[in-house]
Amino acid sequence: MKKLALAVGLISAGCPKSPAEAPAPPPSLVATAKRALAERERRLTSFKLVVDSTEGEQRAHHEFAFKSPNKSRGHMTVPQEVELAFDGARLVRVLYPAKVVEVVPLDLPPAQRAYFLASTFMPFAPEGYRAPLLPLSGVEAKQVSRPDAAEAVELTVRPGDGVTVRYVLRLPSGDFLEKRTVAEGKERVLKVLEEHCEAALGVCVPTKLVETMGEVVLGTTSVSDVELNPALPQEFFSPR
Repeated sequence: MKKLALAVGLISAGCPKSPAEAPAPPPSLVATAKRALAERERRLTSFKLVVDSTEGEQRAHHEFAFKSPNKSRGHMTVPQEVELAFDGARLVRVLYPAKVVEVVPLDLPPAQRAYFLASTFMPFAPEGYRAPLLPLSGVEAKQVSRPDAAEAVELTVRPGDGVTVRYVLRLPSGDFLEKRTVAEGKERVLKVLEEHCEAALGVCVPTKLVETMGEVVLGTTSVSDVELNPALPQEFFSPR
């Protein structure tokens, strides 16, 4: 019987399962999160916002519009009036009160140009309307659950020495919920307190965010007049 069992074992060992029969490995959580963000960008192709923010005693007011893939227009009126617009080819700055239109040079390699444009309009776009800029590698992920998201993912990136940034996103929609930044031993937390959701798009966007450090409130952002996927003509991004 032992010889028979050994023979059966050897026969079985010589006949491995075909690759088609082997179970496929589950997708990584990082890949799942990146797919959710890409799908969100595909559905949310444009938006218009009115934004009020405070930081200590300072207050700011601006309007912002975006149309995929890269058209943007921001108009700040408080604390000073200035406008920036990119129509896909030309970046202009409008100086008030004279309303002088200046063309900003973009003589940069494609990657640097894209980063420069993203950085230029970053102050106008509240967190949660555009996907976070994640590196191609070095992203860590873990699954979490919280009252505002039964299923969520926490993504961790380390953009510099001693700096750690953690994003919490709701799955499968990729909605932004929280951002924790640790630098020089101090942690800043940006958290969504209120949202605007549209079932037809399957997305939620922040309408109130608060940033804290410990028990201290650093600033708040309130978003009103939210329009998701409005029709924005080309000329809208070319102020005259």
